[in-house]
Amino acid sequence: MIDLSLNEAETLAAKAARGAGFSWGLADEIGRAARGMAMRRQAWGEALLALARSADALAPPDVARIARWRRGERDIAGTRPLCPVRTAALLLDDAPSFAGKLRIAHVGLPIWLDAMLSRSAVWTADVGEPLATGDVIVRRGASAARPAGARRAAVAPQTLAALNGYAARTYVPESERSRARGAGGGRVDDDQ
Repeated sequence: MIDLSLNEAETLAAKAARGAGFSWGLADEIGRAARGMAMRRQAWGEALLALARSADALAPPDVARIARWRRGERDIAGTRPLCPVRTAALLLDDAPSFAGKLRIAHVGLPIWLDAMLSRSAVWTADVGEPLATGDVIVRRGASAARPAGARRAAVAPQTLAALNGYAARTYVPESERSRARGAGGGRVDDDQ
């Protein structure tokens, strides 16, 4: 296992999420949620890699489902697993317009719904198998206080390498001009 600082884990998670196709705003939320998972000694790296690998297969909440949630009606699952990140963002951004308790069907990787909602005092989530697709019960109200445990974020070397691959997708490719100028300010050194 490799130990990263919590800041390193959060930054890596945000970059890997962006490399997997999430917007910068959602990627930042994923980074903060990954940090919280690491603090709770959860397998944040494996969960992040699963999220990055399945990002294209996860569906955002559609208008019909959102309307059912607002009316407090039974949820009807779509054909693809529901994106936990986009669902959490929606619930957090517009909490007062939703029923106090929701059963959300067919959520992919519900550990992310839990991780994102647990950072707020608005919602709590009851998830079954955290890395499987399943139904989640979400309730409005403060979550039970979770002790902040770890100060480091452990991750397996092969998981770290795969996450760095996703993060590398955010880098700007080199150009002839940047190679000629090098890492510094070019031919002129004015750091005096």
